[in-house]
Amino acid sequence: MQRFSELSRMILGLTPQALDNDNVTGPWIPFKHGGYLRAWLIGGAMAAAKTTKIELLQATDAAGSDVKAVKDQGDVAMAATITANTLVTEATVDLTAAAATDKVTVNGIVFTMAGATDASKREFADAAGLVTCVNHATYGVPGVSGSANGAVVTLVSDPIGETAITVVGTNVAGTVTVATVSAQAFVEIPAGLLDIHNGFYWVAAKVTSTATTVVGVVLDFYPSRWTPVQAVGAEDVA
Repeated sequence: MQRFSELSRMILGLTPQALDNDNVTGPWIPFKHGGYLRAWLIGGAMAAAKTTKIELLQATDAAGSDVKAVKDQGDVAMAATITANTLVTEATVDLTAAAATDKVTVNGIVFTMAGATDASKREFADAAGLVTCVNHATYGVPGVSGSANGAVVTLVSDPIGETAITVVGTNVAGTVTVATVSAQAFVEIPAGLLDIHNGFYWVAAKVTSTATTVVGVVLDFYPSRWTPVQAVGAEDVA
């Protein structure tokens, strides 16, 4: 039985780093043995309306010469964009300045701030009350779990990674502040999308963000004709 590490080769496509309304391109990696490549973006905090995009580039050498986009069969550049508070992994809802009649919508389910918490009416009095509503087995949000710290509610996928979270705060009498804590996106391509006949078999991930955030990328190669070499500083394999 082959181990997972013998089937897939993972490379750090972009060292985790801070971006402030900027872009950065990771190192150029050769990809000429067939199979598939997935570029997985892990993004950090983003304020409302901000975005972070990952795209794949191709070049003719390790210096990034003749760089151009990797395009799909329809000649469209391969890219994926995360928008803050939309289909994210973890988000916060700050109710410090919220007031009665303000609303919090989680994955399409609307909760309203009121004088008392009543999960059956999807009404909450404070952060703890919103957690009670979100976590309710019948009237809550499937696949999402909430926890409170003071006036701030944190929403996460439950089980982790199986549900994307979209949160909207509607200000009626006060202010509900929603922010993204973390989000993910990926671009996956077969080697056949590269212009290999013209020497374009070097690939790199480019990340562009309009937010002040932290980003990192992992490149995951699925070879078809060779067994990958996975060099790491330490390992423990059962």
